[in-house]
Amino acid sequence: MTQNLVIVESPTKARTIEKYLGPDYRVLASYGHVRDLPRSDFAVEVDDGRVALRYEVPKSSSKHVSAIRTQVDAARRVYLATDLDREGEAIAWHVAELAGIDTATDNRVVFSEITRDAILEAFDRPRPIDSDLVDAQQARRAVDRIVGYRLSPTLWRNVASGISAGRVQSVALRMICDREEEIRRFTPTEYWSIDAAFARDDVRRLAARLHTVDGSRVTTPKDLAARADRGADDGTMLIPDEQTALALQARARRAGAWTVAEVVRRETRRTPPPPFTTSTLQQEAARKLSFSSKKTMRVAQQLYEGISLGTEGAVGLITYMRTDSVNLSATALGELADVVGSRFGERYTLSEPRRYKAKAKGAQEAHEAVRPTSAERTPGSVAGHLDRDQRALYELIWKRTVATQMAPAVYDSLRADIVARDGEGRDGELRFRATGQVLRFDGFVRLYSEGRDDEDDPLGGGGSRGSGAELPDLEEGQTLSLADVRGEQHFTEPPPRYSEASLVKALEAEGIGRPSTYASIIGVLLDREYVRLESRRFLPTPLGEVVTAYLKQHFGEVVDISFTARMEAELDDIAEGREPWSRLVREFLDEVDEWISERKPERPRIPIDGATCPVCGSPMEKVFSGKSRQWFASCQRWPDCSGTLPLDAYGNVTTVEELRPDPEVTCPECGKPMIRREGRYGPFYGCQDYPACKGIVNVERRIGFDCPKCGQGQLTERRSRHGKPFYGCNRYPECDFALWTQPLARPCPQCGGPLKPPRRHAKKPVAVCAHCEARVPVEAEPPRVEAHEYVPRRAQPIP
Repeated sequence: MTQNLVIVESPTKARTIEKYLGPDYRVLASYGHVRDLPRSDFAVEVDDGRVALRYEVPKSSSKHVSAIRTQVDAARRVYLATDLDREGEAIAWHVAELAGIDTATDNRVVFSEITRDAILEAFDRPRPIDSDLVDAQQARRAVDRIVGYRLSPTLWRNVASGISAGRVQSVALRMICDREEEIRRFTPTEYWSIDAAFARDDVRRLAARLHTVDGSRVTTPKDLAARADRGADDGTMLIPDEQTALALQARARRAGAWTVAEVVRRETRRTPPPPFTTSTLQQEAARKLSFSSKKTMRVAQQLYEGISLGTEGAVGLITYMRTDSVNLSATALGELADVVGSRFGERYTLSEPRRYKAKAKGAQEAHEAVRPTSAERTPGSVAGHLDRDQRALYELIWKRTVATQMAPAVYDSLRADIVARDGEGRDGELRFRATGQVLRFDGFVRLYSEGRDDEDDPLGGGGSRGSGAELPDLEEGQTLSLADVRGEQHFTEPPPRYSEASLVKALEAEGIGRPSTYASIIGVLLDREYVRLESRRFLPTPLGEVVTAYLKQHFGEVVDISFTARMEAELDDIAEGREPWSRLVREFLDEVDEWISERKPERPRIPIDGATCPVCGSPMEKVFSGKSRQWFASCQRWPDCSGTLPLDAYGNVTTVEELRPDPEVTCPECGKPMIRREGRYGPFYGCQDYPACKGIVNVERRIGFDCPKCGQGQLTERRSRHGKPFYGCNRYPECDFALWTQPLARPCPQCGGPLKPPRRHAKKPVAVCAHCEARVPVEAEPPRVEAHEYVPRRAQPIP
């Protein structure tokens, strides 16, 4: 009989923990969730004010559930050691419900790191399952279900089949679409800056920028608009054009004496950023490592659950990676201080630990930040046991954490105003400003410097910033001469599109979602092709735009940022035991059902400013085609008038000529040249006369292998309706061959067919031929095949 049974989510975590607990314990993996809501029906049941969710055991989990039940019956005591967040608490509760484990007994064990001391300490302090956390997770699933299963059918009827709404994903999509609309509406504004070089007796030149003219500070259009929004008093000016800039340059040249009017020297200190939370880890990994949020969380999970370090065995290298806390334990702070002192010297240490407070809404301060389980394990000491991605992420976490307990960076900064009182203008004064900053002591910057998103475009002062230059030796009253003056033209720029890092940052700032959901939110938007990534920036697809337009027009609450943030706060209240979960679910269900019964949603028709029908001259509207999943411009008088205009990839009215039809790809219906477009399943060519002619030629992504099943077709890279990539025959549906893993670049040595890749981390990697099933020994990570575009009617591949 098993003395003690421990249940965790993953086999990797099970192996690591079992090593620490000894022979009286057996650790079993549930392999994630053991119960879920059925996909086939709503499964949210409301009866006489009570709410219940109807769960089922997925087929993939049935054998794991059977194993758990068998072992639970044979064990004297059972511990539930799933993750410490709401989702982990819910998994523990589901396991207990299925296996008949008493949820009121002290059998719940939680820990934020998988190390010997942390595990043994946690098992000394078991507690009952926290029903409030379970209720909060159930409430989240219920309200997500209500949005998805109540509103999505209205999208199918009015927009296109197979699309969906989501409580959090739809808000994130709206943010991306709103940003794109801002960019489209943006009109650049011209402005100028004026820079000067001043000479001194020692021949050295000093750079400065025009700061005020007759008492009015020179500013940018962005700053001017912000001041107007705040109702700030006027005291600023814009240099709007070249004529004004030339006049000011001429005035500067006419000025006689230039005098240093004010010199401000000071020491500034910059402290390190706080240790990582989930969101800041995702942001920094995106900036510095080009990791997606999904990849960051996958690699962090591996580091948390345990990596084999040779004779030391499997060890968890970082603390739990789903957290919004910036706390560090007293033990960790002590170890970090020792590491800083031994590696960098006494000058870099702190007299007392530096502590941080979280700024995120709803942050759970009882948890710890993401940090190394031991700062003594430097990136170099474990590098040989990690793969490339693991090494990169561990080094990022280690450096960030150690830097938090290092001395601040110290800068010497200078600001000097250089003035000429020329008697011209309103007050007869031009004032240039020189600024400079020199790093005097590097402090934490020696180890770590935080990445940045898009730089602002302020009209900063002239001057220098760096670690090698010296600040100019200026004194008030000193006389300078103007050596050179020049103007530079600028244009305001639209707000940048969201990157993964900036989107996660914005979601967190608005209180949308929680640390464990950011990666899945982004994943859903990409998988359902509501957005696409271009140069690591999110652009909404036509499908994403029409979903947002439809929800904003008919169910605006679902995509309202403040509404969604308030619901997140209510879910937090449930987790803390302040609110019952049934009330929130019941009231939200009634509210959504009322929306649907009272409102008569229809497909959005969006007015297009300045566009008129080429047939009757009426205004045009942007209309979405559910079949092609593209926008087109339709006459407002449709169906009485059938006038249309083409739209470009950004939804703007254009001409057929500007869309550049390809004369080498002709329409199979009417023979006219076709236009390349992006669709749900990838690129295709559509007729230039769409929607009058609906001819289509799909672009294939061939991988250079004949179909192993029929021998007549070519294997092409495709996507399923759920967004999953696969490799199938281009003769489908006549041939239904499909390969769900990316084949190797090399063919089978026996028949030339595609080789299915070996299992990851296999000791003796072997590839299997998809045609003759030959087993071929290969290297550990063999190169995969690459797909190349092919247009059938052009009959030659695109290089």
